[in-house]
Amino acid sequence: MNKAMVGWMVVAALLLGMSIGRAADGDEAVITAKVSSAEHETDEGYFSIGKDATVLAKPGTDLHRFLSRQNGRDVRITLTLVDGRQLSRLDR
Repeated sequence: MNKAMVGWMVVAALLLGMSIGRAADGDEAVITAKVSSAEHETDEGYFSIGKDATVLAKPGTDLHRFLSRQNGRDVRITLTLVDGRQLSRLDR
């Protein structure tokens, strides 16, 4: 390949990278923090997510089971604006 072709490929890759980064800058918030809950709080569905958030999950739901399993571990929670896209996603 000649230098001009390589140059155009680099420019295209940079533009693609910037557009992907900009798409992720939409209406969403990402929190990465440790889940913590005492045994009686877990039974009632109360979970602390770091020092800034508390989540109440109805016992028996998928969210409650997930948070119960992750007690003491770091999780990443992504909140996204509701408009047909995904509302939230929990990753370990």
